[in-house]
Amino acid sequence: MKKAEEIFIKEVYKGLEKGDTQHVMSIINAYLEREKTDKLKLTPTPLLNSIGDGLGEMLIGKEWSFDRLMDLWREGKRDERLIVVNALGRLSRVNYKNSKSFVLNILNDLSDWEICDQLALRVVVNLAVQNENEMFSLMEEWIKSRNKWVRRLAIATIPPYIRRKKRGSKMCLQILNKVMKEEDEDVKKAIGWALRKVTKKDPESVFKFLQKWAKVKDKNVRAIIKAGMKKLQKEEQEEIKSLLGE
Repeated sequence: MKKAEEIFIKEVYKGLEKGDTQHVMSIINAYLEREKTDKLKLTPTPLLNSIGDGLGEMLIGKEWSFDRLMDLWREGKRDERLIVVNALGRLSRVNYKNSKSFVLNILNDLSDWEICDQLALRVVVNLAVQNENEMFSLMEEWIKSRNKWVRRLAIATIPPYIRRKKRGSKMCLQILNKVMKEEDEDVKKAIGWALRKVTKKDPESVFKFLQKWAKVKDKNVRAIIKAGMKKLQKEEQEEIKSLLGE
């Protein structure tokens, strides 16, 4: 981490400590303005990840941290929210209860794939590893949401979860079994991604799972299967294709 970045993070921390959200936002905007890309005028995600991670480390153990991060989330836009998500990534490793409450309170704010996926990759997976039963129960509720990004959040948690759990395929496939008829493209992409990741840990179970679903005549199921089977052995893929009628 560069010295300038360290100084910047400390200034953000001091602003949060004082509860001055507007001042914190002005600091962030001023610092990040020169970091935005020429073409899209966006701050690079890795930089926001680094800032949030460093800030989260400083916030561990501070009673006011979650309230101040919520203020920043509510007032902020993309950059501030990604910083918050990454700070929460640190906090979620040591404070399950408050991190879970934070996530539940911002579900209705999710409105794009980037924030959704970062929240899954940085935060929700930490919670799922700590308390599988409770978090998978919540994820089963999320897949019923009218907000497609909440549905995607549940599915996007599966890839990082299965990377960290040797025997997590059963719980993951139970979730995926309930979304195979999903109609939204953004959620369908996440389902295919999740199936490919689970395949790396438990190819036999995924093969049997897709064999069963390949017999269902539904265009959405078909699209998800074709995306999700890509990590299976070639002969298994051919068998699935034959069941699809290809």
